[in-house]
Amino acid sequence: MRFSQRLYYSGMALVLVLIVAGELIWLPDPLRFGTGLYWIDALDLSVYVVALIPLIWMLASLLILLNTVRKPSASRAGWAFLRSAAVFAAGVIALFYILTQPKQLEYWMSALGAAWLLVFVDLLFMERKNRRIPMRSLSTFVVMIGLLFFLCCPTGYMVTYPGLTVNMNRYAQAAGASSHGSMTGVLVFERPAFPIDWVYAKLLPHYGIEVNKLQISLGEYNKQVRIMKVDANAAGSAIAFQKLGLGKGITSNGVIIMAITKNSPVEGILQLGDVIEAVNKHKVSSAQELAEYMVSVKPGDQVEVQVLRGDKSWIVQTKTQANPSDPNRAAFGVNVSNKLQYDIPATINYRSFLLHEGGPSHGALLALTLIDQLTPCGITYGNKVAGTGTIEPDGSVGSVGGLEQKAYTVSRTDSDVFFVPYTNEQDARKGAPGLQIVPVHTLDDMLNWLKLHPKQEASSSCLKGA
Repeated sequence: MRFSQRLYYSGMALVLVLIVAGELIWLPDPLRFGTGLYWIDALDLSVYVVALIPLIWMLASLLILLNTVRKPSASRAGWAFLRSAAVFAAGVIALFYILTQPKQLEYWMSALGAAWLLVFVDLLFMERKNRRIPMRSLSTFVVMIGLLFFLCCPTGYMVTYPGLTVNMNRYAQAAGASSHGSMTGVLVFERPAFPIDWVYAKLLPHYGIEVNKLQISLGEYNKQVRIMKVDANAAGSAIAFQKLGLGKGITSNGVIIMAITKNSPVEGILQLGDVIEAVNKHKVSSAQELAEYMVSVKPGDQVEVQVLRGDKSWIVQTKTQANPSDPNRAAFGVNVSNKLQYDIPATINYRSFLLHEGGPSHGALLALTLIDQLTPCGITYGNKVAGTGTIEPDGSVGSVGGLEQKAYTVSRTDSDVFFVPYTNEQDARKGAPGLQIVPVHTLDDMLNWLKLHPKQEASSSCLKGA
């Protein structure tokens, strides 16, 4: 029994160790493992270390089960059997989710939490055999709750801290293309701050803690950044092919409704996700065209709107209202964005990393990476390139967050240049004053800088093919 108790406590200690390790997972990031493998690749396997926790608890409960089977006449053996069986079953469920759905954190963390509570119940009753008041188990429970609160209880603040670098040639590979130069993307961690983050901020560099500005739930936020990641993949790919003369890039073929304001005249008429294709038979393909046409409409006028809902086109009649920013102009009372279409002539294979949940900030470097892959001999001219920034339909590079932390993360690698959006230059220099930071407006700025700053001469075969 004592050995089983030690195993139970060992599993709890491992929980705390892995929580701290997870929060400091970025520290070893400069590690490289031979053929293009980065630290983030190794972390895809690290989640399976968590499987040791339910395995330890399952072993402890199994030993107790075997002991009760061998001593069926022992007092309260049936109750002990049920408790240990419950721990074993919860461990099996947690182990199943960890091994089969490692990215579904909410599933296996819930199962681990249930197993942990059952372990404490088992420990309490085991200790009561020798003590009327199980002080050791109760004190351990209180200490564990306090530590868990300190380590991972969300506060009303957000924390941004250094993250991980990504081998972009492993992240995305164009079908039939070859990797040429070194392309490194960078991720930072941004999440609700825990009490321990104020300790990390004192001990470790470039921790930014600010009041939580999220106006939505964390679950909704995570959903949005996953969508942004998919959109950035499509945008970066389409722009890369367009630069090489292999596609139309990104075009807009309508205006999609993202939100409908309260008491809007279109409530009950238009729906979220509707695509406005025409107003009064005047075709609109972008939000700008819609805004330009609405200048000719008076507030309160009734208009005919052609919308695409699903795969069907509808004609609806609706009134307008005064634009809140200009009472003399008409508006529908909706928030809209362009419905973009991405022309991607070839297949791009994307690798999924456990710790790359989402976001749009890799779009510009993804485009540069694919151009490098699809260009004979590449476009880096021997430079080891790192970069960040969104990619816009016109090829411009948009600003992103966490530049101080991203620059620091890149500075710990052997990158020769770090391309950043022009508007983020100052934040980037705060994070890495000694790093060669190149602010850019467009993807062409990156291509031109690399061409003008070669680290090695192009081979004769490349010159012949040029």
